[in-house]
Amino acid sequence: MVPDVYFLALHEPYRAAQHPVPMNAVIVHAATLRHPDLPQPDGGRIYRCLTEFPGRRSGCVVPLSTLTYELDGGRSWPLIGDWERVVDRLVAVARAGRCDAMPLGLSEVAAALLANGPTTSVRFAAGPPVDPAERQQVLDELAALVAQAAGQGALWPGDDLVAAPSSPAVLPYRPHLLDVSWPGAGPAATR
Repeated sequence: MVPDVYFLALHEPYRAAQHPVPMNAVIVHAATLRHPDLPQPDGGRIYRCLTEFPGRRSGCVVPLSTLTYELDGGRSWPLIGDWERVVDRLVAVARAGRCDAMPLGLSEVAAALLANGPTTSVRFAAGPPVDPAERQQVLDELAALVAQAAGQGALWPGDDLVAAPSSPAVLPYRPHLLDVSWPGAGPAATR
């Protein structure tokens, strides 16, 4: 288990007085998925997916789309839980200040890259496809921001966290090997 993993979820944009641009994503510590205000055991299983996947590194930022890729292109989500309910509640918990969070106003290109799997090229109306290497560059930049914030103290996941469920004993990882490039794919492509 890797203790310091961060989860990135894209969501419907919202405006807030303290942010100059609409927020369309949030990064939280993986342990936040064990918050009692999130649907459980679904959040706890997602936490396990984030921290137990083979080869995960401490300090990495894992988007929901990467989890979908790792769970056989989403086919294994029913064994883990309802990610949409978890993400909706996670955004509410983060906005209410019941955990530390990094709200983000991602550009259209960054959001499209992070909404799609790690091997997908994204094509926009004008220009060449944006490839997976550029997606990794965005993730590396976000991981650097998280590391900078964590240098001032780790992101607080909230209080009274619940234990992660022990079932299933082995998580159903099976990275999906067939990705599709979607013209104009954006954040809605994950739903």
